[in-house]
Amino acid sequence: MLADYCKLSFIIGCSALAAEQSLIVPPAVAQHVYPQRPLECRQADVALVFIGGFGDEISGIIEHMARRLPPLAAKEARAYYHWNAGVTEDATKGYQVIANAITAFRQQNPKADVVLIGHSMGAAAAVKAAELLPPRTPEQGRVFLITLDPTDRVVQPVRPHSVAWWGNAYVVNSQSGHDFIAELGGRWNHCKQADANICFNGLRTDEFGYEFIHDNALSLLMSCRGSVKSSLFKLLNYQLNNK
Repeated sequence: MLADYCKLSFIIGCSALAAEQSLIVPPAVAQHVYPQRPLECRQADVALVFIGGFGDEISGIIEHMARRLPPLAAKEARAYYHWNAGVTEDATKGYQVIANAITAFRQQNPKADVVLIGHSMGAAAAVKAAELLPPRTPEQGRVFLITLDPTDRVVQPVRPHSVAWWGNAYVVNSQSGHDFIAELGGRWNHCKQADANICFNGLRTDEFGYEFIHDNALSLLMSCRGSVKSSLFKLLNYQLNNK
C-alpha cells in the first residue's frame, strides 16, 4: 500500500510539474474519486469491461471514456475496474477478480460477447485477465481485447488464447510530460500479436483539436485522424456484428 501511494504521488507530481500546475497529492490512495463498478451477472448481449491505468481511480481517464462511449449492443453490461481491481497487496489476485467476474457473467450469458478495454497499465491488466479465461468453445460468445497505449515492464504483450480479436492503439513523438511517465513505465507501442495496430503521432491533434497524448484515451479509441483509415471503435463494432 505504501509503495503504491509513493508511486502514485510520483506520477501525479511529474504530471503537475510538466503541466506547470501546483502540486496537489491526494491524502490517501484509498480515497477513490472514481470507485470501481464490478461486472454484474445480468442478461446482456455484450459486456464491456473497462480497466483504468495506475492512478485512474483519481484521474478517471478510462471512467470518463466508459460513460461517453456509444452503445455497442441493445443490451449491454458495463463495468469499470482499477488496474489491480482494488487488490493493493497483489495485482495478480486483482487480475483473477476481473477474470472471475467475467466467468460468472458468461455462465449466465453463454452466447454474449465480452470486450476488455484497458488503458496504460489497465491494458496490461486486461491482457492478464484474458489469460485467465478458458479458450472459447463453439457455444460461447467471443472475447475481444482493446489496449490503449499499453504500459507495463513486467507484463509482456502476448496474445491470450481466449481472445478472438485484439486491437491496439499507441502514441509516438509526443513531448507531453504524461508521455514521459508512460515511457518510464514501459510502453508496449506496436504489439506484433495484435490483429490491428494504430499509431497516432503525438505532434498532431484529433478531430477536435486535442493532442494525441497518453492520457487522451478516448481519441485513441475513436479517432480516424490523418492516415488512420478506421478507428479501433469502428473495427471493434465491425467484429462484433460479423460472427
